[in-house]
Formats: sequence, structure tokens, C-alpha cells
Amino acid sequence: MEYFESPEEESRALRSNHGRHRTVGRYHKVDGHAVIEFDLREAEKPAVLAAIIAHELGHVRLLGEDRIQGIEVDHERLTDLVTVFLGMGVFTANAAYRFTKSAQRFSALPLGDLTERELTGTALDPTHHLGYLTERQFGYALACYCLLRGETDPLRSRHLEPGALAVLKQGLQYLADRPPAVQHR
Repeated sequence: MEYFESPEEESRALRSNHGRHRTVGRYHKVDGHAVIEFDLREAEKPAVLAAIIAHELGHVRLLGEDRIQGIEVDHERLTDLVTVFLGMGVFTANAAYRFTKSAQRFSALPLGDLTERELTGTALDPTHHLGYLTERQFGYALACYCLLRGETDPLRSRHLEPGALAVLKQGLQYLADRPPAVQHR
């Protein structure tokens, strides 16, 4: 594992509501060995660093093991999705969408289509998007993962941010009401 410091405008991996983009993680091979790198500025935020490492490990599994050769479309979204399948989805879901709560200093569990930011944030609160899936997409992916594992009240849900947690619970209810027509052999 290596680190770097990227300029603000370099990439699309970390997006803020101020329109700035920068790379926070990279994967590549050197002499046939997988190398993941992360932006040194993210090392002070353990939750974000865990999400970056999870995403880059997803690249190792998908690209490094030649599991998706030739697939160009939605490659990054697939990498985010594989973090859920590999058991690291809590990290990536929690980092998918963050905002700084300037005055309220509390969180609210979203209901329906209202997000945590709509309930507690203001237009002036800075937001940050990490990765390529939304917290709603991560929440539903986590619900599908729980269904595959036979979990109805997953322990990992205690560690989810309110936005992804609400979607996980909604997804579990939706899937319970509509069991898949898949036969396991």
C-alpha cells in the first residue's frame, strides 16, 4: 500500500457540492503485483480511509483477478457494489454521502424519500460524495446481501449511517414482502 497527495481538481472520486474533484484512491499492478494507493489527506479520517481501501480491494478482486476483462461500462459502480458482496459495504455506504452538520449536531433517521441531509442539513453545509453509488443504492445492495445470507436483522446495521440504514430497512421489508422466485440447487 502506498500513498499520494492529489490536487483538488484531478479526478471524480471525491466530489463536493463546491464542484471540486480529486482522486482519493488508485489501483494498479507493478511487476504483476497489485498496488493500492490512497490520498494521504484521507488518512486522518479512518471511516473514509476504510471505504477507500475497500473500494481499491474491490479493484484487486475484479481487475487483478481478471474477473471483468473487457467490461468498461459501469466498472467503478461494479467495484463499489462488490464491496458489499465482500462484506465491506458498511464502510463504503457510510462514506458515500457525507455532510458537515454545522449547527444541529444531531442525526435523524430518514423516512420515505426524505434524506438525512433534508432533515438536518442546510444548503450551506458542505457535502462530499465518495465513490460511485449513492447511499440509497448501497442501502438496497446491503438488503439484497442480507437476503442472500438469510439475515433479517443484520448486526452490521448498527454501524450504518442513518441514510443507508433507512434504505436497508426498507429494502429488507420490500424483499420480505416479495420473496425472489429463485430456486437454489
